[in-house]
Amino acid sequence: MNYRLLALPALLALTSAAANSPYIHKVYEFVPAPGQFVNELPEYEPGDTYSSMLAKAQEALAGDRTPGAVSLGAFGGYVVFGFDHPVVNEPGSPDFKIYGNAIISDRDSRGGSSEPGVIWVSADVNGNGLPDDPWYELAGSESSRSTRDFSVTYRRPDPSHTPTPHPGDRHVTDTSYLPWEASDGTTGFLSANDYHQQSYWPEWETASEITFTGTRVPDNAMDLNGDGTYFLMFSYPWGYADNLPNREETGFDIGNAIDAGGNAVFLPAIDFVKVATGLHQQCLSLGESSTEVCGAEDLHPDAASVRSVSAMASLSARIDGNTLNVFNGRAEAVEAVVISLGGTVVADLHLPCGASAHVLPPMSAGVYVLAAPGAEPVKLVYLR
Repeated sequence: MNYRLLALPALLALTSAAANSPYIHKVYEFVPAPGQFVNELPEYEPGDTYSSMLAKAQEALAGDRTPGAVSLGAFGGYVVFGFDHPVVNEPGSPDFKIYGNAIISDRDSRGGSSEPGVIWVSADVNGNGLPDDPWYELAGSESSRSTRDFSVTYRRPDPSHTPTPHPGDRHVTDTSYLPWEASDGTTGFLSANDYHQQSYWPEWETASEITFTGTRVPDNAMDLNGDGTYFLMFSYPWGYADNLPNREETGFDIGNAIDAGGNAVFLPAIDFVKVATGLHQQCLSLGESSTEVCGAEDLHPDAASVRSVSAMASLSARIDGNTLNVFNGRAEAVEAVVISLGGTVVADLHLPCGASAHVLPPMSAGVYVLAAPGAEPVKLVYLR
């Protein structure tokens, strides 16, 4: 059964058969934290600005399955992208993939170079085409062990600083290279190594310090030899970017979206995806753990277009069979009425906060309207 949820003027799109691209269409933001691959993926050139680096990130990620790569640096660094259409939340199945460069070690099948990135999604509720609506994290296997609202402030390296090489690892050229301070009161440094001799500070960033806030996942590195010569970064079971090899990644389900309190959120479709480095750890000469993104793919790009159109960014709905699934994001319950376009009342509903399901009487194909006090009507095009 197909369904659509969109603003009435867009009904004309029902007659269009233009194919949607399954791949990234636009990169909206590219804000890496400092790291050993920063200024390399993509490459910084003298004179580059935020805008020109954003264009390079666009070139690296858009238009194909895995066209290139960007590094998000240490904890909190992120990229925001979208497709040329909303990604539909197909119940019970993965909705999109994000490709990275994780590999499995020949020595231990439990992992290798897993650098999990936390995934966030957002719907363009206000309809302005920009990622300025509420973000919802996609829960992963480690959500119950993760630290939410974790912050790290990084400070630009002092050019007069005297390097302090690591006494036991000749590749670590400076153990006090780039200072950081975390919200849990800990402090430290990002180390520099001789594999990457460029600046680890994003060179287009003019500020002397930058702060990132997000969800920190548990450390996943183990020093297998006990002397820092062989680190294994374990893969988590599911739910993170750059966590599993691309051939093993089954995809990410919009149905796993949660709000700031960890409560499930029902999103009919999303327009924007954010990936942020979730680890705050270092592994000697391997450097800081940094999520890399190499592309993304909508797993059902030709599914019916679904969109929430509540002007209050608080009400979304979808019809599955004769069940109306609604998410009320406001702080209080609301009364609502589902009516046909012709004005015939189908059902009077009381919507509690959060997600709720309502069994409707048998419905014929047509346009239905979910009207609630204080919100723009949500129009549902129901195709039986």
